[in-house]
Amino acid sequence: MILKGFIRDAELREHPEGSETVEMVLKVQGVGPGQPRVLVVPFGILLEQPDLEPEAVRGRSFAAEAECDSEGRWLVGVITLAGKALRED
Repeated sequence: MILKGFIRDAELREHPEGSETVEMVLKVQGVGPGQPRVLVVPFGILLEQPDLEPEAVRGRSFAAEAECDSEGRWLVGVITLAGKALRED
């Protein structure tokens, strides 16, 4: 699913809890009706972009490709912030 909007809030969380794997959870607005309002940027993207911090993405516009996983979470495969494409390989 292709999503576009604004990042209202962002935070880092361990998933699964107690592991050393960190994801960034984005709360977004401005997406279409019926589209998810919470997206997850996986650990792989965060590893590729170590300067990607919650403070740096809050309030910014985004475009993303996301898919729903078996847990019902919307995982980002590709996200564009300020014209820079970040993707998990």
